[in-house]
Order: sequence, then C-alpha cells, then structure tokens
Amino acid sequence: MTDTPTIVVLEPASKQRQRQAAGILVRKEPQFDLESLKIQLKAIRQHAQDNHLSLLEQLKGSLSRYPEVKLVSCADAKQAVAYIKQIAGGIDLLSVNKSSVVINELRPELQASGFKTYVRYFKEFEHFEKKIVDYWALPGLHRKGLVESFDTSKLITGLSSSEVRDYLAILGVNAISAEDGSVFFLQHFSNISKDLEQAKKVILVVSLEKIVPDREAALFQTRCMGIFGLESMLLDLGPREVEQYDFDGLPIVSGDRELHVLILDNGRSTLFRNGYGQLFLCLDCRACAQQCPIGLQVGQERWIWSPKNYLLGFLQGWIPSTEACLHCTRCKEECPLEIDIPGLIWKSQFEYYAQRGRSWKKKLLDNPELLAKIGSWTAPLSNWAKDNRIFKLVMEAVAGLHHGARLPAFHRQTLKEWIRKSGRS
Repeated sequence: MTDTPTIVVLEPASKQRQRQAAGILVRKEPQFDLESLKIQLKAIRQHAQDNHLSLLEQLKGSLSRYPEVKLVSCADAKQAVAYIKQIAGGIDLLSVNKSSVVINELRPELQASGFKTYVRYFKEFEHFEKKIVDYWALPGLHRKGLVESFDTSKLITGLSSSEVRDYLAILGVNAISAEDGSVFFLQHFSNISKDLEQAKKVILVVSLEKIVPDREAALFQTRCMGIFGLESMLLDLGPREVEQYDFDGLPIVSGDRELHVLILDNGRSTLFRNGYGQLFLCLDCRACAQQCPIGLQVGQERWIWSPKNYLLGFLQGWIPSTEACLHCTRCKEECPLEIDIPGLIWKSQFEYYAQRGRSWKKKLLDNPELLAKIGSWTAPLSNWAKDNRIFKLVMEAVAGLHHGARLPAFHRQTLKEWIRKSGRS
C-alpha cells in the first residue's frame, strides 16, 4: 500500500500529433462501437446514481487508509473555501483546472476570499489562433464514424517531486474509485500533469457524481468523457489573457508536499431528493453543447457553459434564470446518457414560478394571444407605434423586446373573419 492513492492522467492517444496541429482534431479510424459504449456507460452512471450514499461511505473508508491524504467533506462552497483558506498557510496563488465544479462553484468564493486564481490550461494556447468559434463549425466526427482514443499518459503514486513550486492546485477530478480511492483525470495538454508534479499543496475536489464503484469503471468513464466531449472541447480552445501566469517560472522550493481530498456536496444531496437525480447521471463531457443554439451566448460570468451546468447553476442559485433555453431538445439528442435536460429545465421553471409567482412582464410575454388581440384592436395605431423608434426603446426597457426586432403587422380583421368573408371553408 502506497501513502497516496494512484492518480491516473489520460490524454488523447494521438497527443503529439494533436499538439503539433495546435488543437485541430486528428481523424482516426473507427475503434469503438459508440452504441455499446453508451450502454456500458449508462449502466455505470445508473449504478453510481442509485448507490451514491453507499459509494461515498466506501470512498471515505478507502481514502482513510492512505496516511498522506487529508480528507474533508464540505456541505457547500463557502465551507470548502474556508477549509482551503485554512490550509493555504499564506499562499494566495492558485492554479485551477477547467472542471465546472471548480470554476463555477468554488472559484467565485476563492476570488472573494483574496486568492489569485488562474486556469493554467489557457496558458497552453499562448500562440494559438482559434479556428472554431461556433458550434455549427464543429466537424461532426462521430457522424462520420471517426472516434479518438485516450490512453494513460501519467501515473502518479506518491508526492515526491524535484520541481515543487510555492502555489496551490485545486483540481476537480473526472472520476474516483470508491473501492481503492484511485483518481482519474482527462487532459488534452499538460496543465493537470504539471500541477500534480509542481504544486506545493494539491486539493482534489470530488463532487458526489464523480464517485464510481471501482478503478475499471473510473477509467471507462474518463475515457468516455474524452470520446463524447472531444468536439465540444474545441469551443474552449484559445488563449485567455486574464488566465496567463507563468507557474513554470516560479522558483523551486523545498519542504513536504500535501495532498487533500475535498468531497463537495453543495446542494447535490437536496437535488437528488427533489427529483433532479437524473441530472447527476451526467459525466460532464459537454456533448450537450455541441448543437446548443444559445451556448456561450448566454453570457454568464462563469464561462464554462453547457445546458447541464446552466440548469445546475440555476438550481444552485448563481444563475438567475433559465429563460434563455429554447427547449429545442438538441442537448438531449447529443447526450450519450439521454438525460432529459429540457424536461428538467421545464420542471425547475414551474417550481420557481409556483413558489415565487411571475412578474407582470413575464405574464405579459407568456400570453402572446393577448398581445395579438390588443395589437389588432388598436390597429392601425399599433402598426405606427411598433415602427416608432421611441416606442421601440420603451418596449426594450419595459418588456425586454430588442429595439431591432421586426414585429408583425396587425390587422383589425381576424383570420376567422377573413376566411368567412372570402367564402372559404
């Protein structure tokens, strides 16, 4: 038995060629039957969902056998950040990975507590020209029968390292085995490997849905995250100046390293009980973002976006509304687990308005028939008003209708009356 659990980092099998291509996907021959993968993945995720409480207790028991691991369970993000503040020991420089749990749930609290946080992943694109911006430009590899494979690139079995630097790494795991505590990460470049080797203190963040029965299931789930999320990853490629920090340039320091495992609930237990358990079948591959027509246009500050995280953010309270969703169901069609995200969004909206009621603006816009009747009754005045610049600006401020929107012309005569007078059946 080692002093720490095994940490496995996976990368695309065509790593070198992919890096040379500056993030352009390498097309490979088909290696997998995608439908078989989905069936196996569904079985793993359903078991994890149905047994999340027992798996959590099993994981705690497994991690307690590693003397170098400091284990803590946190009910919410504030408690988690308070713990990180306590163990930081004056270090205020953090490297975080692109995990939605870390970025969306912990990072705002970390920054509010005075930490300087950087997503090291984006440093990899310092001289990279982004080629794909919108979802419709994605190459559609799976529909062409092309699948990438993912292999182990790094196997870490201890904390010893010759290049330790004085900063903290906070890394959301992709999967963790309840049986032996082994941890799995997926990376497309080298940011996670570097943090695991260089950070003075490493905090592994485990949300409840990332716990699976054993190492084999964790490896399979992590590979599936890469396979089904490879195209959506392209939407995030590109440098971000705000994330630029030269961690490699920090001086090498001496002293013992620390490994912490932070198990984060942050409202998940309540959502499990309140009918949102299906949401936690998700493995965060972000396949649902591949054809989402609103995607990054939602414009949230917390920039890692997918339909699933959009809904989760609303349920956790850091996104004010899910009204931008068009309920086109493309996310459900793309999801390898067929999670009914549109249905869950409807459910959340109905519950929200049942508890808090609807604003007058919401009531007005939710009743287009009434608006049409008013427009018809007041025609031709309504037609003059809808094209008047001042009226358009007023409507934008009051009702949220963009001043550039082209509204239909209104007629006093209804369609039924027109049909009756024209003698048509």
